[in-house]
Amino acid sequence: MHSEMGTRGDRFELMRLFVRIAEARSLSAAGRLLGLSQPSTSRQLKQLETMLGVQLVQRSSSEFLLTDAGKQFLSAASNILADWDLATEAVRLRRDGIRGPIRVAAPVAAGQTVLARIAARFLLKYPAVSIDWRLIDEPGDLAAGGYDLWIRAGPIQNQSLIVRDLWRAERTIVAHPAHPRVQNPAELATCSAVQLVTYVSREVPLQTADGQSVMLSVTPSFVTDNIFAALVAVKEGVGYGILPYWAIQNDLDSGAIVELCPAWRPPTVILSVAYPQARYRPSRVEVFLDYLRSELIRTGADILPTSAGLPTDVRKTVAGRRGKRPATRRKA
Repeated sequence: MHSEMGTRGDRFELMRLFVRIAEARSLSAAGRLLGLSQPSTSRQLKQLETMLGVQLVQRSSSEFLLTDAGKQFLSAASNILADWDLATEAVRLRRDGIRGPIRVAAPVAAGQTVLARIAARFLLKYPAVSIDWRLIDEPGDLAAGGYDLWIRAGPIQNQSLIVRDLWRAERTIVAHPAHPRVQNPAELATCSAVQLVTYVSREVPLQTADGQSVMLSVTPSFVTDNIFAALVAVKEGVGYGILPYWAIQNDLDSGAIVELCPAWRPPTVILSVAYPQARYRPSRVEVFLDYLRSELIRTGADILPTSAGLPTDVRKTVAGRRGKRPATRRKA
């Protein structure tokens, strides 16, 4: 460095590196996110520790821990960087508008269909933005992956993240047209089922619009972690399945599959979005999140579905009276 404390720019970059290391809990992961090799990352961390005269990180082959000094410096460095980023982005927005990269982890099924289409439309509206779109179903480390947003079907248990409901997807029981017709879920107890491993319980609660409830016992013949693989198995006649309308509506419309027990509804699946707790979040991320939510609502994928729990023909009638599409008929 040019002096004992280095230039102001050097200090900001070293602070940013340290914050990224602390978030990712890994030197190599932080280096990859910043485009640095592991030796360079280690060397710069050592440079920062020498500059401050304290050890910030305890490193071993089995664990990664911040020292007390590291925890103290992390808080201060995060605040300084947040203030700096807010100030610089305010100037850049005034000059350049919304621009820059967004890194998103999305669920595989929705991430390659409805969500991907919305992301593509966003890029057409904001051509100076780029999106790194990764399809991941398994829970992961948001910080280590360098993601700005993590979209996930089902609950997010990580208490260190801010979690918001994004979309409530309604599901129904469907089968091949040759499947024996049933009016009561109890009749499905001896039938083969196609099951998503996301919903591993063999007992599925069902409810009608007037408050009747029953527990469906599932006997799976085909288990998968992919909605579209499950849909293929249902269309081939392997068994009935419980699938979301957004993935199956075209096949329902064409008659490739039919609804069973249409008056009975399984619980909806909540699509959540999570992001790190931080004083600073780039405007492009906030704008994308607002756009995503508004487009889901605009296309009928409302977080509060209309006519929930009604059979398809009744939902059509209700939607027609209201002058809008039902939230369960998702074409996005």
